[in-house]
Amino acid sequence: MTTLGSGHVERLPSGSLRVSVFGGRDPLTGRQIWHRETVKTEKEAQIALGRLLERADTGRKPDARVTVAELLDRYMETVELDVSTRQTYEGYIRRTILPALGSTEVRKVRGPVLDMLYARLRRCGDVACSGRPFTEHTAFPPLSVTTDRSAAWRQAADQIREAISSGQLAPGAELPSAREMAERYGLRLATAQHALAELASQRLITVQQGRRAVVADSAETGEAPALRQPGTRHDCARSGCRRHVCRPLSAATIRQIHGVLSGAFGAAVRWDWIDRNPAASARLPKARSRPPSSPTPDAVANVIATAQGLGLDLVALYLWLAAVTGARRGELCALQWEDLDLDRSVVHVAFSYLVVPGVKVRKDTKTHQDRYLAIDEVTTALLAERRKLAAEQLAGVGVDLSDSAFVFAHDPLGEAPWDPNWVTKKVAEIARAARVAMTVKSLRHDSASQLLAGGIDLRNTAARLGHGGGGATTLRHYADPVSEVDRRAAAYLARLTAPRQAEPAGE
Repeated sequence: MTTLGSGHVERLPSGSLRVSVFGGRDPLTGRQIWHRETVKTEKEAQIALGRLLERADTGRKPDARVTVAELLDRYMETVELDVSTRQTYEGYIRRTILPALGSTEVRKVRGPVLDMLYARLRRCGDVACSGRPFTEHTAFPPLSVTTDRSAAWRQAADQIREAISSGQLAPGAELPSAREMAERYGLRLATAQHALAELASQRLITVQQGRRAVVADSAETGEAPALRQPGTRHDCARSGCRRHVCRPLSAATIRQIHGVLSGAFGAAVRWDWIDRNPAASARLPKARSRPPSSPTPDAVANVIATAQGLGLDLVALYLWLAAVTGARRGELCALQWEDLDLDRSVVHVAFSYLVVPGVKVRKDTKTHQDRYLAIDEVTTALLAERRKLAAEQLAGVGVDLSDSAFVFAHDPLGEAPWDPNWVTKKVAEIARAARVAMTVKSLRHDSASQLLAGGIDLRNTAARLGHGGGGATTLRHYADPVSEVDRRAAAYLARLTAPRQAEPAGE
């Protein structure tokens, strides 16, 4: 049995001497730690042996043989992330980082390696792309539904489930949309939707609004995936295979991938797996900042009036409160009546409501800040009227309105808040009906722009919106791209130039 701090010297075929000292086992990976050094002479070997014994004694670790995949596993186990951020990170890791760097030893990753990766991603987001034409073969099974068996949706779900359990569809593999499945395999749209819903309820696939469903990471698969049974011929047309089209990743997406790698390599430095963070020397693509345009106050009023005209009074109140407070959509959905001090006209924003596949949670805010927002008399009256109406409706059936009831909820008791994704979709529908380009988030932009244009200082504007960083985020992402100061500067220059234009030309 090799004991901690023991060492030996061996002569290599080249004539050099290799000094090795056992340093124990890495508590994270379970691997043996060996400190090694190669020298030329016996005297150098004795000096190196003493140096390595001292290193083993102090617990210092040499460059580890851990791979990027192993590092990311340990990093994701230890890093503190919000649920939505964690899912975003896991998506980048699964789709891009692991295929590109997963098997590479962490100590072999250098700045140039990351530079080359980012350059490739700027050309095409598929790391398998070599620049040459190829066909993207899909492992999705060609669905075959008969009329003499069980329900059509169950047959489709069974075939997809079998492909997942056999390993044919690996975790992270994208599935066609319900509409594509219906068109490709001659199914009814409702049949395809029902099949996907069934698989999602069994947590075999992950479904997110606006994105393709993917095989869940926790889905159980077999050891030997196969695209088709022996003796059968793969039909690209029926399976939906297609010619590869390069789709470059945006500079902003690459910067987010870099953020994941930088955090993981930073952890490796803290754990003494490597001496320096290779991400620090990588060159990032330049991301062009384009501040989004904010709706005008008249446009916001038009959308609120449209919501009222459609009988969506509670949605109209939500839009009003979003415009007045600048709160995030999840923060408004998480509001309970006990968060409102209507006597003092104050809203306490301390939580956010989040809905992602398999998770519904009322958590702390994005920046982990509690903030108290003042509201005006009109807003206070609107909220008081809403509470009175909700209390009267429940009193009719002998139930009291609880202080823990959610302000924005579909059920009269207010036990379950609105899904923020539902709010986004509903506001988009109302905005289209009002013929206004507006989203829930653009109301937040509008709040920042109006506050700064109205002379409210940057620090208080950032505090009201719940931003950190001393207001840098507010200016970079939320303020009006054309500030009031810039407009005054343009007017000043115009006044200086106007008299000269009016002077008659000299003879």
